[in-house]
Amino acid sequence: MTTLGAVVVLFHPTAEQIARVVKLRRHCDDLVVVDNTPQPDSQLAISFEAHDITFINEGNRNGIAGAHNRGLKIQFERGADAVALIDQDSVMPDNYFPVMREICTTLASQPFMVGPRIFEEAIQEYVPVLETNGIAVRQLDVREDTGMQRCATLISSGCVISRAAFAKIGSFDEKLFIDCVDTEYCFRARACGVPVYVTPALTLSHRIGDLRRHKLGPYKTITLNHPWYRRYYNARNSVQLLLRHGRRYPVIFLLNLFTLREVFYIAFLENAKLAKLIGILLGVVDGLSGRLGPIEHTRPRLAARFANGAGRRRLEPRLGQGRRG
Repeated sequence: MTTLGAVVVLFHPTAEQIARVVKLRRHCDDLVVVDNTPQPDSQLAISFEAHDITFINEGNRNGIAGAHNRGLKIQFERGADAVALIDQDSVMPDNYFPVMREICTTLASQPFMVGPRIFEEAIQEYVPVLETNGIAVRQLDVREDTGMQRCATLISSGCVISRAAFAKIGSFDEKLFIDCVDTEYCFRARACGVPVYVTPALTLSHRIGDLRRHKLGPYKTITLNHPWYRRYYNARNSVQLLLRHGRRYPVIFLLNLFTLREVFYIAFLENAKLAKLIGILLGVVDGLSGRLGPIEHTRPRLAARFANGAGRRRLEPRLGQGRRG
């Protein structure tokens, strides 16, 4: 029988999110919680350990990538056959672990990654599921009766990684820190011959940024409203993905076109325009030069300037951590 563990990454969790994590323990064979909150919480550690949950304080040293790696390595060292990655914002469906366990048992010792459909809570819509041959992209017709399908990428939350896949692909790239971490991993999986699947039998409710709808004349659009440092990471890491995998998978160029589109949206539809546009510009420069890692190390002056509130309307709890990998 498949041993299915789970890794939950926390960052300044709420009481509701903590309670949700505790409930997960009843459904998986082993649960590791990696807390990326910079300040250790001894009471939180005691509470989780009382529920037979392993608690690790990672302190956001290596972003979401580092948290994933820490949890995955612990789980596989303990003998897990596959591990589910779960974000604190995600609401897992009741049938998540039974369905994933059945899939893992069917695929047995094969290398694979599999994830659910994503329902974006902010706009009340399903996120499109895409497949690619490396050059062109097509949207999959994903319905409950279509069965499991190969796809191009998955977000990390809700994704299950098999032991054989992790051994073949390796760790998440901690130099990317956050943003595009899961996308890079999926393209690396494709390059290694590891299939990536979506299962329509599962739907995961999730929040990807602070999505908002807008209407520009006859056109309707959606803005992400990420803070300035997420704009930096996204632009930088999109360029890095193109440099690393673009020759083999030219479709990655679309990520950089997406960045250009976001410049337009920021200029006309979002607040804190200067900070975000500077973040994108320097992100592109650092992506081209290979200047990677947390922004506090790559751009300490920029981090210090905007961390004090310049160029934005509200403070974020800490640089470099967000809802998505």
